[in-house]
Order: sequence, then structure tokens, then C-alpha cells
Amino acid sequence: MVDKKELNINSQNQLNLGMPKEEVIKLKSENPLSRERRYFSESVRKLIIEEIDLGLSKAAAARKYKVSQASIYKWYAMYSKHYQASIVTVVEHVSDSIKVKQLEAELERMYALLGRSKAENLLLHTVIEKADEALGTDLKKNLDTLLLQNFSIKKTHSK
Repeated sequence: MVDKKELNINSQNQLNLGMPKEEVIKLKSENPLSRERRYFSESVRKLIIEEIDLGLSKAAAARKYKVSQASIYKWYAMYSKHYQASIVTVVEHVSDSIKVKQLEAELERMYALLGRSKAENLLLHTVIEKADEALGTDLKKNLDTLLLQNFSIKKTHSK
């Protein structure tokens, strides 16, 4: 049977039997998997980047301050006076851009014509409804017969 004083569990939940607590603590500090979490304030980050601007390489700064190179590159992009973001230039043929502009202008004209025709259609329906109210008839139903009668009258007069 194991004495309760000799039973220790380290940070990785591994059971250490028969080891004194001091040795378990020593093992914890020697374990490469357990890293201490550190936070660098903005002023410290700026000082590190100033060192890089003065000639220290990014890899050397990462080793010196025990921080990842990815963090160094992020800080460099944020705080360096010498860093310039890359500019993306889109290269296309002149004919493509002219064609796109022409199509956009034509589309705008078509939308304007569509809106105008919808407005005219709405106006005509409103006129027919007002005429129906004034005359007391249903012009929409009777319009076909009126058109046929007028057409047949004009046709017989023209012969």
C-alpha cells in the first residue's frame, strides 16, 4: 500500500509514486511541454521592434526574448516605422475595363427604361380604373369587344 504523502500528480495528470514533492516540482520545471504564458505590453513590443529597426534580426530577437517568430513579424507589421504594407496592383487589358464600363452604363439605361415602363403601365391602369368609376362600366372586359368593333367598322369603310 502506498502512503498518501508519497502519492503526487503532476500537471499532465501523471501519477508519481514514491517521489517527494520537491522532485515533482523540479520535474515540472524541466518539462519542455509546460511553457509559462507570458504577455508583452505594447511598450515592450515597441522596444523590441526598435531593436530590430536598429539592426537586430527578427530570428535573433525571437531567441533573445523567447517569443515566436510569428509574434515578432506581427509586431513588426504593427509597430515598425520601416514596414510598408505591400500594394496589390491589378493588371488588366484596357479593352476589358472599357467593356465592363460600357456594360454597366447599358445596364443602368435598361433599369431606367424598365422603371419608366412600369410607371407608364401603372399610370394606364390608374386611368382605366378612374374611367371605369366615371362610366360605371368595366373597360378591361369590354375593351376587346370595342377594339374588334372599331376594327371591323374601319375595315368595311376602307373597302
